Amino acid sequence: MTGGELLVSETYDLYESFSEAVRGWSLDFRQLSRHQGSFFLEQLMGHSLFFSRAYLPSSFHQRGASTPGCRTVSMLVSGSPAAGWRWCGETVSHNSLLVMPVSGEFESFSTPGLDTLHIAVPIAMLEDVAATQFQQPLHELMPEGRCFCPNGGPAMFQLRQTLDRILGIIRSPSAPMQAGELAAREYELACLILSCLAAGGTGTPGSRRGKRMKVLDTSLAYIAAADYDEINVAGLVRQAGVSRRTLENAFQDGLGISPASYLKAIKLNTFSRRLLEADRAEATVATVAREVGFAHLGQLAADYYEMFGERPLATLRRSSGRAQKV
Repeated sequence: MTGGELLVSETYDLYESFSEAVRGWSLDFRQLSRHQGSFFLEQLMGHSLFFSRAYLPSSFHQRGASTPGCRTVSMLVSGSPAAGWRWCGETVSHNSLLVMPVSGEFESFSTPGLDTLHIAVPIAMLEDVAATQFQQPLHELMPEGRCFCPNGGPAMFQLRQTLDRILGIIRSPSAPMQAGELAAREYELACLILSCLAAGGTGTPGSRRGKRMKVLDTSLAYIAAADYDEINVAGLVRQAGVSRRTLENAFQDGLGISPASYLKAIKLNTFSRRLLEADRAEATVATVAREVGFAHLGQLAADYYEMFGERPLATLRRSSGRAQKV
């Protein structure tokens, strides 16, 4: 009996195609810049572990949830460019490990060209490794909330070597690994993950920027709940109860973008999603634009093209329905 299966390894021109192909994750991404190239997705199922690799050609505000029943550990792909990746205010390097909370919920910001690898490890396996190999309860090595290890030390090098061997064998149908051998390698990988956390330490991401992270969280929650016509920078300043400069610093520190640019991108993303959900037999670009709060269609068309590389009407043509009105 062999173990491991390559589930998907494809490139995609559109984010919605990429998102629909992802298995085991719930994604709610917001595109913040026009992409220059294609998305790439690779997902592999091992004996017990689930591996996902994703390449994003655009800047994204990433939100969603990872595989339930597991702790998901994330890192930059070895050898990939050191593209900007901010997670809860922390800058991620090739030596860093990110650990999603028990709930699986995550939120991060990335610049174009981000290439990441994610390992979903069953909580039961991690508990066994912590007890038998480290003689500690899991929560002492891997807190239940989201945590960040800035530098995994020498164990990080070993982790990457073991990971590359596992993925290489799963990818190669001509050299299958027996299920028992794969399970042993995965157990070794789980040990190395906890070794990295033990060596590099874990902390709550963004803890050194407590006030700014709180301002950012408050602002993002307000944006998610507010009516489109009410969203502006002045409203964010009032809602957060801080100065405009503090608000600007919070967004730059946490997301790498100004509040005004973020609000503009969010409205454009909402407009794009509404176009894709619209019935072409009934909807027009103008009616959908008014629903989202856009009044100037000429400027909207230019901004939309700059962000998504196509006109709003082209997006509407990909929606459900028979034929669009002009």
